[in-house]
Amino acid sequence: MKKSFYIILTIISFAFQCLGQTNITLSNPEAQQILFGNYNPADYTPSVIINHPDSILHGIVNGVSKDTLINYLLKIDSYQNRNTGSDTVSETRGIGAVRRWIQKKYSEYRAECENRLVVSYMDFDMNICGQSHHRNVLAVLPGLDTTNKEILVLMGHFDTRCQGACDTACYSPGMEDNGSGTVLVMELARIMSRYAFDHTILFATVTGEDQGLYGAKALSTYLKNNNVQIRSVFNNDVIGGIICGQTSSPPGCPGLNAIDSTHVRVFSYSQLNDTAWPSPHKQLARYIRLHQEEKINPLLQTPMTIDLIITEDRTGRSGDHIPFRQKGYPAIRFTSRNEHGNGAGIPPDRQHTTGDILGLDTSVPPDAIIDSFYVDPNYLRRNIIMNGVNLGYLALAPPSPTPEFSLSGDTVVITMHDADTVYKHYRVGIRSRHSGSLYFDTIFTFTNVTQLHLPLGGSDENRYLSVANVKNNVESLFCAEYNLLPVGIGNHLMNNWGIKMYQNHPNPFTEQTEFIIEASDYYNIRDAALIITDITGRTIRNIPLQIFPGKNQVTLNNDGFVKGMYTYSLSVSDKIIATGKMSVY
Repeated sequence: MKKSFYIILTIISFAFQCLGQTNITLSNPEAQQILFGNYNPADYTPSVIINHPDSILHGIVNGVSKDTLINYLLKIDSYQNRNTGSDTVSETRGIGAVRRWIQKKYSEYRAECENRLVVSYMDFDMNICGQSHHRNVLAVLPGLDTTNKEILVLMGHFDTRCQGACDTACYSPGMEDNGSGTVLVMELARIMSRYAFDHTILFATVTGEDQGLYGAKALSTYLKNNNVQIRSVFNNDVIGGIICGQTSSPPGCPGLNAIDSTHVRVFSYSQLNDTAWPSPHKQLARYIRLHQEEKINPLLQTPMTIDLIITEDRTGRSGDHIPFRQKGYPAIRFTSRNEHGNGAGIPPDRQHTTGDILGLDTSVPPDAIIDSFYVDPNYLRRNIIMNGVNLGYLALAPPSPTPEFSLSGDTVVITMHDADTVYKHYRVGIRSRHSGSLYFDTIFTFTNVTQLHLPLGGSDENRYLSVANVKNNVESLFCAEYNLLPVGIGNHLMNNWGIKMYQNHPNPFTEQTEFIIEASDYYNIRDAALIITDITGRTIRNIPLQIFPGKNQVTLNNDGFVKGMYTYSLSVSDKIIATGKMSVY
């Protein structure tokens, strides 16, 4: 009978949680109106406007304080337990104490920037670990131009946990996960509130991540339900550690105790996890890497490398950017190259254990000063700069263009129309499908023109082109990628054919590979076949295909292929319209 009671209680609790967050409100109506774009920018204009891109770049690079980061992390550690269901009354322990401290710090930043930073709680109701009422802590920096009401969101969760999802008694310092992301958001709220931006920036420290992304779900639901437009969402989670754990979630961590302080992973969604698919999230990630290489690294003593990851998050894991992506907002996640665990809370890995501490005092005798850091303050500082500069650029950037692509012989012609013609400064990013790159292989810059000519013929590469407007040397986000497909011996834009075939994946392969063939709704496809030939031109396979409008997946099993290079072709009505190369090993 007792066992049945607990089963029923568990079912009731699960059903209640599935209802989602309710009563989502902001404690400060002023913050709400700013997020909606219903305010007078003159009320938030600083007495001295500092908004030149170079001033923001150098100000952020020089302004992030390593000592401040260490002090903030030590303060967060002092609250002992930040579980979402922990104490909300105590001033020295639990989730309530830490969120009040964060709110206090935001209020201090507000006093230092002529009261331009508007602070608010976001309240929502949901049964999480025995607590029914929860609070995100927000700071809103109003933009100076409300003609475009897009905002930018910088986010990190401040809750943590031990192995038990609802253990409110354990010591859970959570310095990597996610004290690092918490102080990143706070430090940028402090620094960036000194500057003036065209677009509003929302600095969001959220709760409930470790039980199901609940704080981010509440925030994204609130913004979506109120039709708030978002240009980009930066989520920072596990962003300061440099040591690899025994069971760290792939991809990216090479092995136990490996050290890396120069790389950071940027996760973003793309359909089918394929480099070919257009994705505003991948375009946002490319934007970040472009500026890191061109603008930020030359100013750093230790340059950083951004690894663009094809998946939306680590294997079997998730993060607070996902609820925003699910609601149609461009969203990415920043995470350290090395992560100390897979979230299971089992030592020797530190993640979700009492061992997730800032570092050790290794001096003999001990002097009570940490001198061996697990969360490396210099690495964390560089990641904060990376976030801040790109966030600042996006808050000043013009809107993305809507160019027209056409083909004239072997030259791609890109024509800018309407509002985009005022810039007369554009950058074109090109990716090669054959190179497998998630990043731009080549960047072209054009000035004083509104029609861009790119001689790209004579290649068998499948390429992807996108364009950014440039204003005051700051790029917009690049537009959606346009696919240039080589067909036969000449190049033709894919949309002129109505059907396209993507590179097989995986390639090379041993046992099995897959092809995606996409057909438009209006294209009448008859007598289609996938033809495989060897290097001598001899046909090895002729596989009849039935192709429907939309995306079609074709699986090819290795049932007799010898190791080597092959050519595959898509034939429709006895006409070869797409070709590619694949390897069997």
